Amino acid sequence: MHKFYWLYILLISILITACAPSTPPPPPTPVPTSTPRPLLFETPGFIFQGNDPSVPIVTHDPSPEIKNFYINPGAVIFHDGRFHMFFNSFTSWPGIIKVGYMTSEDGYDWQMVQDAPVFTTDQIPFGEGKADVSSVIVTEDGTWALYFHTVGGGEIGRASAASPLGPWAVDANPLLKPTTGAWDELGLGWPSVVKDGSEYRMYYGAQSADGFAVGLATSTDGIQWTKYNDPETTDAPFADSDPVFVANADWEYNKVDRPRVVKSPDGWVMIYQAGIKIEERGLAISNDGIHWEKYSDNPVFTKAAFPIPNAKTWDTNLLHHDGTYYYFMEIGSLNGTDLYLTTHQGSLRK
Repeated sequence: MHKFYWLYILLISILITACAPSTPPPPPTPVPTSTPRPLLFETPGFIFQGNDPSVPIVTHDPSPEIKNFYINPGAVIFHDGRFHMFFNSFTSWPGIIKVGYMTSEDGYDWQMVQDAPVFTTDQIPFGEGKADVSSVIVTEDGTWALYFHTVGGGEIGRASAASPLGPWAVDANPLLKPTTGAWDELGLGWPSVVKDGSEYRMYYGAQSADGFAVGLATSTDGIQWTKYNDPETTDAPFADSDPVFVANADWEYNKVDRPRVVKSPDGWVMIYQAGIKIEERGLAISNDGIHWEKYSDNPVFTKAAFPIPNAKTWDTNLLHHDGTYYYFMEIGSLNGTDLYLTTHQGSLRK
């Protein structure tokens, strides 16, 4: 009886164990869906285009109704299968600017859509009409929006239209202004607007008595903008907003300005002006558009690379399309400027 009793207990234990609910295994460790790529640069290979690169792609007198000493690429976009450019044409600076409109199938050969300007900066109700168009986007509802900065006041504004040919309506008030006592108190300029999913990002140059830096503002509609603010910085001049890109290299001389930014498979890519030589430009790349790494052999553009001798560059524009970076440059001298195109095919990072 004693022997069978213990056998009975053993069988009951086995049955209880078999019928008990099993403990689920621990969930697997999540695997990241993406990992930021290390910021290793390929050697930039920008090449000026044309059988004779010294011949500009657009001259400073592109139509009978637009003839001035100077022209810059203003705002450029690829939309609906073609390139669109809203260029700035002027003789006196600062002064009233004629904004012309042209299109291209390849970014190199350009045709005026109409001889007359589609927009003139005396239509702007602030800044005394002294402004420079710098960026363009097309919103989800098909609205075209031009972004400009006023010269002198350093404010950023917007004009919109249902068509590139206009009529263009200018918002009554600036979208962004300098902040007294802040790192951008002496003015904002050269907005570079990028659409990223449902968000718009605006990179812009800004100045204070301490130098020049690049700021960032974000928007969900392209109209109401919020300056980037790092919550870790609570003292002036960074109490309310912060730059995302600053000068820290010897050649930059406490100045980084005129940012041209695109989003591409490489991440966020910026070509910027820095230092005391207006023609010198640097390259930087970012995984998130906030934390940037600069190319170690900056500047990537100096006057030695230009297709005409002893030239300078002022305004530029950067575009990425179908695996190619297009960098449009205003190149010339105080006697006049024209537009040139340099391109880099493929990735800018390893």
